[in-house]
Amino acid sequence: MMDPLAQRKQENIAGYVIGMWQVEDLMRALELDLQQVEDRLIATADGDEAAKAALREWYRELIVRMRAEGLERIGHLGEVEEVMNELEHLHEALLEAIEDEAYQALFDKAKAGITAVQQHAGGDPDGPVTSALTAVYGVMMLRSQGKEISQATLADDHAIRELLDRLSLHYRQMRRLPGVSLN
Repeated sequence: MMDPLAQRKQENIAGYVIGMWQVEDLMRALELDLQQVEDRLIATADGDEAAKAALREWYRELIVRMRAEGLERIGHLGEVEEVMNELEHLHEALLEAIEDEAYQALFDKAKAGITAVQQHAGGDPDGPVTSALTAVYGVMMLRSQGKEISQATLADDHAIRELLDRLSLHYRQMRRLPGVSLN
């Protein structure tokens, strides 16, 4: 089966999570209706019929999983939540156990933007990595809507993206180690 986000999952796990959030929201906007997905996404997709059939099956399975997990209105697939939890644990390990100074410096630079998102959400409901992902997704949505974005928000977005890129690099390296799990 063709997974359009498989390469991103291997190369940049934070980008994969954000991509999955976007797909989940898109499926909700299309009312988890495979016919709407067919008409709006698959019919206009590049590729031959075999590629479109694989894409159709990927979307169909995604819709089935979203319904099974009760994600018609909000929330994320269990597999995405699991990756987010792994990233939160890795973030904590990099700061507290490993004491990675370069990562700490990137976190210090991104912390104001992350804190702003957490305050906007009413505290720290999810953790710094989830808040960082939320911040990047929010800026992405503003851009897609053609809305103006302040210079301060753009600077925060840049710092947060640098942090997430470094975290993704550590995640990729950790995944190569035999028998390593963050759960």
